[in-house]
Amino acid sequence: MERTRMAGWRVAAVGALLAALALPVSGQQIKIVSGDGPQHDGVKAMQEFAKWLGEKSGGKVTGRVFPQTLLSVKEIPAGLRDGVGDLGLVVHPYHRAEFPEANFIADFSLFAKSNPAAAGAATEYILTCDECMAEMKKQGQVYLGNIANAPYSLLSKKPLTTLADLKGIKIRSGGDAWSRWIEAMGAVSVSIPAAEAYQALSQGVLDAHTHSIGSLVDQSLADVVKNATDMPLGVYLGASMNFSAKNWATLSPEARKVVFDLAPYLLAKYVTNLRVAADVVRGKLPQLKVTLHQPSPELVSANEAFLRKDEKTIVELAAKNSGIQNASQKAARFVALLAKWEKLTAGMPPDHQKLGDLYQREIFSKLDVSKIGR
Repeated sequence: MERTRMAGWRVAAVGALLAALALPVSGQQIKIVSGDGPQHDGVKAMQEFAKWLGEKSGGKVTGRVFPQTLLSVKEIPAGLRDGVGDLGLVVHPYHRAEFPEANFIADFSLFAKSNPAAAGAATEYILTCDECMAEMKKQGQVYLGNIANAPYSLLSKKPLTTLADLKGIKIRSGGDAWSRWIEAMGAVSVSIPAAEAYQALSQGVLDAHTHSIGSLVDQSLADVVKNATDMPLGVYLGASMNFSAKNWATLSPEARKVVFDLAPYLLAKYVTNLRVAADVVRGKLPQLKVTLHQPSPELVSANEAFLRKDEKTIVELAAKNSGIQNASQKAARFVALLAKWEKLTAGMPPDHQKLGDLYQREIFSKLDVSKIGR
């Protein structure tokens, strides 16, 4: 009798295990990948998102962030396509051939003024652009919205305030928009991932770097640069949160809804973290022994002249090099969206809940999650 009961318990235990293994993938852990390190404020936003997944799903969907470990920044698109990661930050300018439509609006980064507005405009544009969504699908990815860095400045080893100061120096570019600006100012553009800027600056490969002031801390750049020029160098908006289409297809409808419902808040948290970090670092420049400089009137005028010409340049290059159809109309639509979102976010405090609510109301509430990824 005892042996019979023991055998019955074993059968029941095996049955329970098999039942657990047969549960829908909504019980899985979402692998979240980033090319940035664990101290990056955007990565911290992704870690918050991982917690939210468990909270919103009652533990049925959880998340784990892999910063600079599972996939490098350049490996993320292929890794998502192949299902190595589930959700990742895809940096479009590193993959121009794969994402021509997304890169088209990334080229307007220098026209953006704030990252809450830039992320909103880019996300609304791409989600309502058939060609953009088609290229995401072609790359095996489900698009969940763009993020945007805090406004860029010029970070340098030596003071840079005039056109003469910039002539011939090597400056790291965050994309084609900055490359054109750097070259127009008489400097030499160097294209390397932001994560490699620290080493390049310390070794003399770079003299300066176009990036957010917040990166002086979250990427430890204050160790290797001691000057920042308060140039209005736009807002980097060429990166998006994409889900592996291969893995999205295995999620239950309930799990997809959890991820989709949290997407606007992930974007908002990422944007807000970077905005707050930049503001905090600005207040700590004396402690970091970094000197903040104002650009000369001559440099400001040169920058304004560049922007007046660059919209036409972007349109011409897009049609010629990337085969973008109706580039002029698309440019006008995106510039108008930037203006719309600057108004929507004007005066908004750095509150990710309020910003996420705005993204949800203006963009995500108008989408049908059942059609996402189809």
